Amino acid sequence: MSEKEYKKWVDKAFQYIEEVYDRVNQLEYVNVGSTQYIPKIDGEIEFVFLGHDAHEGRGVGEELDITNAKERFYKGNGDPRHWRECPEWKIWNNMERALWRAGFTEIMANGFISEEILMKTIVTNALLFTYGGYAKELNACLKQDIVNACMRLTGTLIFEVIKPKMVICSSCPLVFEPLIKNYNADVRYEVIALEGTKKRVMRCKHNDVTVLGIPHTSYPVPLPVAAFIRDSYLGKDVGYSMSNLATMPNSFVSDKTSFNVKHIIDMVTSSQDFNLANIENTSERYSLSDNLLLTITKTGKGYLAIRHKTFNGKIQYPNSKYEFTERYRGILKEKGWNCDTPVWLGTKFIKDFGHKDDEIVTKILSEINDLVELFGKLFLYGKNNSKRQ
Repeated sequence: MSEKEYKKWVDKAFQYIEEVYDRVNQLEYVNVGSTQYIPKIDGEIEFVFLGHDAHEGRGVGEELDITNAKERFYKGNGDPRHWRECPEWKIWNNMERALWRAGFTEIMANGFISEEILMKTIVTNALLFTYGGYAKELNACLKQDIVNACMRLTGTLIFEVIKPKMVICSSCPLVFEPLIKNYNADVRYEVIALEGTKKRVMRCKHNDVTVLGIPHTSYPVPLPVAAFIRDSYLGKDVGYSMSNLATMPNSFVSDKTSFNVKHIIDMVTSSQDFNLANIENTSERYSLSDNLLLTITKTGKGYLAIRHKTFNGKIQYPNSKYEFTERYRGILKEKGWNCDTPVWLGTKFIKDFGHKDDEIVTKILSEINDLVELFGKLFLYGKNNSKRQ
């Protein structure tokens, strides 16, 4: 990687951030920032670990601050050595553990990626903008033209500036495919079914850079996927045969659900059994209790999400600032909610409520009413108990 070329790219990326500032500033919670770890801006780079976005929202009512946006391209915003000590950093830790289990001794030492390799590794994201919620929701907020422009800029960074030996994309449909499609639609890639897992992976090589698409690493990385990374790096295709391998023209993967998410949410919010007050002048946010906010989204697969009304994107969960966090999460976990995200008390996809529209609507309404009662009692009695103490 050339320092001179990298600086040119940073100037171009920052210029784009300034161009779309007014649009992005109007998007609630959307922030700026992509680079997370960059040990040097000159010399050979072995790996780039590429996510969708940095998952860092901005607080309610805050202006979009780009004062330090250019500096972050040079200094990053974290260090893998510290991420190992944070259980919530699953995106990095799941992958690192899997590579160790796969016996990737060429880059590992004592269970972790070696110091030598870390000094030749960059961790960054495909989008220049970030959000505390889900990737698909951020895409919908930014609109396709901004997403595509970010992907083109990142493609230029990868293939023309950094030129690493390997890029590992965390998510095939949200990172690998749009990156390749927007940078060069003529680049063809492999879609590979691995033995021992239902997860599929993708791979291409362009300008001597090998790019891999793997399932999102916020979930445990299957051993065959880790072995695929190892073998691709070493130039060995052991463990899967040509019969498992199909070369396809690049195109986005359809991820359609078998039900109409928008229709379901409209049925929920228009039901006589739905008694939550709409707040913040949006059709998605409702007051669940005196101190909790319920978000119901119609984008993508659709989901429900809960957090404190006082939540600030700069102070994430778990934090003692937010009362009853562990007790709230305990209730949600019992009902099958995902409580591992630092920006929500819990989330639950629409599809997790059933298979048919009517069934899903009934279960969502029932669960919301149960939570109103349970959280209301906890807030009331918890406050009273605190006063007694």
